[in-house]
Amino acid sequence: MILIRGATLYDPANGVDGQVGDLWAHDGHIIAPPLDENSPEVIDARGLLIAPAGVEIHTHVAGYGLNAARRFLPADPVALDLLSPPPRTAAERYLCLGYTTVFDAASSPLFARSTLADLQKMEAVDRGTYTLMGDNLLLLKALAEGGKDRIRDTLAWLLQVSGGYAVKLVNPGGGIAWKAGHPAPGLDELIGIGSLTQRQVICTLVELINAMGLPHSVHLHAGQLGRPGNYTSFLETIQALEGQRAHLCHIQFYAYGEDSKGGYTSAAEHVVHAIQQNPNLTFDVGQVIFGSALAVSADTSGLDGLHRLIRQPWISHQLEGEGGTSALPLSYLAKDASSAVQWATGLELLLGCPDPMRMFLTTDHPNGGPFTSYPQVIAWLMSRPARQEALSQVHPGARHRTGLAGIQREFTLGEVFAMTSSGPAQALGLTDRGHLGVGARADIRCYRKQTDLQAMFSRPEWVMQSGRIVAREGKLIDTGAGHILVARPAWDADRLPSIHQTLAEMITLPPYQYALRLDENDGFREVPCTSTVS
Repeated sequence: MILIRGATLYDPANGVDGQVGDLWAHDGHIIAPPLDENSPEVIDARGLLIAPAGVEIHTHVAGYGLNAARRFLPADPVALDLLSPPPRTAAERYLCLGYTTVFDAASSPLFARSTLADLQKMEAVDRGTYTLMGDNLLLLKALAEGGKDRIRDTLAWLLQVSGGYAVKLVNPGGGIAWKAGHPAPGLDELIGIGSLTQRQVICTLVELINAMGLPHSVHLHAGQLGRPGNYTSFLETIQALEGQRAHLCHIQFYAYGEDSKGGYTSAAEHVVHAIQQNPNLTFDVGQVIFGSALAVSADTSGLDGLHRLIRQPWISHQLEGEGGTSALPLSYLAKDASSAVQWATGLELLLGCPDPMRMFLTTDHPNGGPFTSYPQVIAWLMSRPARQEALSQVHPGARHRTGLAGIQREFTLGEVFAMTSSGPAQALGLTDRGHLGVGARADIRCYRKQTDLQAMFSRPEWVMQSGRIVAREGKLIDTGAGHILVARPAWDADRLPSIHQTLAEMITLPPYQYALRLDENDGFREVPCTSTVS
């Protein structure tokens, strides 16, 4: 039994904002104060800040695409280490930053072996992955031919054989169009499978997945990624969801207006207004960090366009019957107008959103920059003088083409913990973490308050995982003991022969190419679904 005594507690999910009190833990979970204290292990936390451990909702730290991309990174060992660390190293760095739960954002079913092999090496944290389905011919054929049960069973089978936690849609139909030499479809254009449009794919799957009770709703990467003027298309996507629960990722890359010369301007004000009007949705920002980055995405048409624009070498691996993954190295330069506007737009979105329980801090690692930059971003959010100092050192476009300079808001500690822990945990359906209430996992981070905010958040005083201190002052002192989190919604296994038959008609690869047997459970922890459909 552990007593954390005299701490200053922050627990946004339960309305606790800086109150001094004690916290009890036993058998890896937070408990109510016991009647019989039974000589607990006492941790003196007087003068220290205590909050739930961080929950990463969107990163790229595992899988085939990232592994293949390493060969295209510049011959800079520092950049290579920051952007593409080995999976075990990535997990340990997250743990030392105070994060105990990490979700990789994209894995194709046929690439799942590679992703799961990397996840197995990340045992320091709880982790999982989202299964790519926006260009999956098996699922799209089910959608085109109709039948709720068939769509449900196909989706559930793909999740299970890929070890997925949620469904990821990346510009649905964009990969199919790119392979055929066509532009990516707009929201109401045919995607090349029957009479399906992108709108139909997104809306049908969002509605069904919510009814199936998956812990996390559709994790959506919309169309028109990174293009000047794309905010209007993004707003149309938000409107298309019509009140359904969903998560839209790295939205900084969709929050652009366009000036008279085709350059970037910020449209963050319009996007923030849409966020306010749609409480059913959650978002992560995809903050840009100046320096080297690596674009890794299943949005092949988007990366092809970026390749043509900046003329950098790239790599693309396409799969039979699915989409694929692509990668391209790039840099964000402080003195470059486009980079500066992108950087400022991300901060403008975070500061403009009134509810940090719905807008989460990410860099879309390594697309916007390394996740190890989170402390720097937090410092900018909490200190207007720090932002103003940064603004003075970047291209003046960041001041003139965005609204960042005029924002007075400074994040509180409670808001920081909401956007990095409580909010993401709720969006992921993880009721056992992201808070300090009775029954929660004793996943806790502890800070000594400092005036240097970046230093403070870079090196937590200590990090606790399931009741054990595993990191202290930025150094790992225990190996951690995480699990791979999966979701396995109910489905009719009698449909399996039909699924195999459809696969045989569509592609040459046999079903055993998929990674997991249906009865395989070793190393996985299932998070329950709360289905409303039979």
